[in-house]
Amino acid sequence: MESKPQDQSLAKGIVSALVGLFFLSLIAVCVKLAGKTGAQLGWIVFMQYTAAFALSLLLSAKDKFRNIRPANYPLEILRGSAGVISFLLFAAAMTEIPMVDASLLQNTAPIFIPIIGLVWLKDVVEKRIWLGILIGFIGIVLIIKPDGNVFKAGDLIGLASGILLAISYVAMRIITKSDGFKTILFYFSLSAMILSLPLGIIYWSDPPIEGWLYSLAGGVLLVAYLNMQQYSYKHTEASKLSPFNYFVVIYIGLMDWWLFGHVPDTLTIIGIAVVSIGGIIAILKHEEGKKELKHTWH
Repeated sequence: MESKPQDQSLAKGIVSALVGLFFLSLIAVCVKLAGKTGAQLGWIVFMQYTAAFALSLLLSAKDKFRNIRPANYPLEILRGSAGVISFLLFAAAMTEIPMVDASLLQNTAPIFIPIIGLVWLKDVVEKRIWLGILIGFIGIVLIIKPDGNVFKAGDLIGLASGILLAISYVAMRIITKSDGFKTILFYFSLSAMILSLPLGIIYWSDPPIEGWLYSLAGGVLLVAYLNMQQYSYKHTEASKLSPFNYFVVIYIGLMDWWLFGHVPDTLTIIGIAVVSIGGIIAILKHEEGKKELKHTWH
């Protein structure tokens, strides 16, 4: 009987995490659908982050803007900058390679987190973590399938997106020790909107109403995803939820097949499984015994 509250809490954490990841996968679909209406990528991303910032302002207004005093401005800016550039690269990769491949390469971030932690925070990388990293890199090769000595541009862009996302995650780990969800959301969306503003101006578009709706919906979904994510981590430790993060690749793969007719080949499917295993091993072993790191890495 005593285990029931814990079981219910775990169930809430898993369900909310899966719902949040579904929202995250829908963002990629919105970007692609907006692009099909004639909207330019830079404008789409700017409108998405503008919508997210508008929502963050509404949330901050409820607290009378008491949350807009972060403990660490530079890290908030770094987290926001790395996150938005990662997303821009991910969106650019989607124009070159199938959406599921771009998503999987962006989600190689857990494989790079221990390496960045070693360089930045001087974390010790144990042998078991290196095993996960090695497995992950094997999966990356299976997905990229280089032709001779040449990697496709879209694959390299997607991989760069994963590295920048890992930097964003590591910065997030430090920030969450001192700043709350609304503060992080405010500065992330503000940084993202400012950084994407030049692109929004250069690639200004005037698509049909569907293009506007898809672009703005991406921002709403981003806030919904982050809200569901922080809710899930209130109920369950990050180490228990980390394996579920790869569901976003499954969601995107299914929607890429259903909406855009892209069917992944056998090597890609094997690569997805291998990268997922490697990433889960790397992140679980990296967080093992580190109570200060047991919060969101997304």
